[in-house]
Amino acid sequence: MSNNSFDYIVCGAGSAGCVVTSRLLENRKGRVLLLEAGGNDDSILIKMPAGIQEVIAKMTWEYTTEPDVKTKNRRMSCAQGKVLGGSSSVNGMIYLRGHSEDYDEWSKKYDCKGWDFESLLPYFKKAENNETLSGKYHGTEGPLYVSDNHFRHPLSRAFIKAGQEFGLNYLNDFNGKSQQGVGFFQTTTHNGERASTSKTYLQRERDNKNLTLRLNATVAKVIIENNKATGVKCIINGKEEIFTATKSVVVSAGSLGSPKILMLSGIGPSTHLQSVGVAPIKDLPVGKNYHDHMHVSVNATIKEPISIYGQDIGIHKIKNGLKWMLNKTGLVSSNILEAGAFFDTNNEGRPDVQVHFLPGLDTWDDPSGLGKDKTHGITFKNCHLRPRSRGTVLLKSKNPEDIVKVNGNLLNDDYDVQGLIRATQFGIDLMRMPSLANYVDQIFSPTADRNDIKSIEEFIRETCKTTYHPVGTCRMGNNPKDSVVDLNLRVHGIKNLRVIDCSVFPSVPSGNTNAPTIAVAEKAVELLIQQS
Repeated sequence: MSNNSFDYIVCGAGSAGCVVTSRLLENRKGRVLLLEAGGNDDSILIKMPAGIQEVIAKMTWEYTTEPDVKTKNRRMSCAQGKVLGGSSSVNGMIYLRGHSEDYDEWSKKYDCKGWDFESLLPYFKKAENNETLSGKYHGTEGPLYVSDNHFRHPLSRAFIKAGQEFGLNYLNDFNGKSQQGVGFFQTTTHNGERASTSKTYLQRERDNKNLTLRLNATVAKVIIENNKATGVKCIINGKEEIFTATKSVVVSAGSLGSPKILMLSGIGPSTHLQSVGVAPIKDLPVGKNYHDHMHVSVNATIKEPISIYGQDIGIHKIKNGLKWMLNKTGLVSSNILEAGAFFDTNNEGRPDVQVHFLPGLDTWDDPSGLGKDKTHGITFKNCHLRPRSRGTVLLKSKNPEDIVKVNGNLLNDDYDVQGLIRATQFGIDLMRMPSLANYVDQIFSPTADRNDIKSIEEFIRETCKTTYHPVGTCRMGNNPKDSVVDLNLRVHGIKNLRVIDCSVFPSVPSGNTNAPTIAVAEKAVELLIQQS
């Protein structure tokens, strides 16, 4: 076998790609080439859980939605990891699976048999190495470290009390039998450091002679001959290189990257491909079904200077940094978004709203936005969990260096608008509970009364943001007319080509997407190994 020939090629070393690669090597399935468009993940900012603001700014794709009149013609960031480990190296490290009914809907509503919750639970557990939880819902021997934050900000503790004053139950496990309640999130951290899939899965195989890892490698296309994937064309350091795969090509570039690779390869809506000069090979609805969680921030200034404001400058930065460097404790060991809540605001039988609590103002991920002239405060990031609006991901050109065009269409369905209104009202109500009211000086956004629906809706359209949870653009299903891959995640009509990442999700789970992506990758690579 030549140096450019492999058994498997995996395109994308993110949350899913590292899982797929690790399991292929562990099972001695042959030579594996892992391609990653970003660089190495050796930055100390990645290791520091509190470094999230810096890594999002420096190590992500600059994806944005196209302007949309429904959201005041704003471009919204859709940050996705561009580094070894992908989004698991830049995300908020929150370990959430969503609600069991989310996956049962995949099976019942979308006819994806074998992808219901009971079928996926073994793969959640297989992946998981939980520090404190075990039993029916949790694994303790997997590669992925899951732990409790050992630093908890006093404002996060006040939020937990406020949730109970509102009437929510305190939960120590959002991934157990019940999701509704308030509590501290578990995180993908270990001994005060981020635990990405690069550090937990891939690291175990870094010395494996059957692994070839190429960084800063842009996939230009999958090479398809007679409806069979035979290799990949890449651009590495400005030069084209071609690699061949004797068994399978796996595309794991995420919900914005995977449809791009397929479309550049001639797989996608034929009319669109022709419009940008790509010769169609297989007409499939690639790039359709794009959706993401939308959230709105409720912001308040506080009376005392005890938030995280200023902790990353001057003497505070030195003190916090030294504490982490010496014993991996303190504020820097925290993912900052330590606490949250789930609540059913619409009598749907499961929570439709999630709150991420931030013991500071949300200028941390929106420097030019609300609160830029404020100092100490708190933010509730209020997220609507089951959006119905659907958009598209399209090519801007046939140049593989161009990023995709994201037509988010994010508030197209009024159900989503009403969900965000209720989410905002819930946030305002929660912030007024005694344990937080003792700290709050003024809720400055929104300024409207919680019952002024018209003004709340206007606030939502002016300020809502994506939650960096895009899914669905290569969704699984049985019918090639409305899906891209089959239930084994094989691209319809193309041999030896699979998509394994969150782009195959029929719908977004009711929570953060890293854990579901890893579980889906665990199941999918098992299918790949069995069928190879």
